[in-house]
Amino acid sequence: MHYKGYFDGSSKGNPGPAQCGWAVLDLDENIIDHESRTGDEPRTNNYAEYMGLIELLKYLVTDKKITHIDIYGDSKLVIMQVTGQWKCKSSNLKPLWEHAVKLYEWLTSKKYVTLQWVPREENTIADSLAQKGIL
Repeated sequence: MHYKGYFDGSSKGNPGPAQCGWAVLDLDENIIDHESRTGDEPRTNNYAEYMGLIELLKYLVTDKKITHIDIYGDSKLVIMQVTGQWKCKSSNLKPLWEHAVKLYEWLTSKKYVTLQWVPREENTIADSLAQKGIL
């Protein structure tokens, strides 16, 4: 069965309180699973975006029923870096980038996975999860 995944991250203050979120939906737009996670220290928006993708990828590594998923995010930076179209030069983001790439490469060797940028207005589910609980 084919699924859709969405991820996002948010930081108030940039850096500031940060949170990430992700959701997996079936093709009828039913939410199969989701998570919202708050960081324990001030982070940048890009950091939170990476965390949203990493948390989604970790979920997909453990889920055995999802074999085909298109992942969407509104962070062009994260999408372009993880897919190898842009270099990651930030020392703050490099460990996250390495972790995300490792998970993404493992997943693409086992499952059909795509990673695509979408405008913010097409990422409302993950955006609301990433905003949840941030003041």
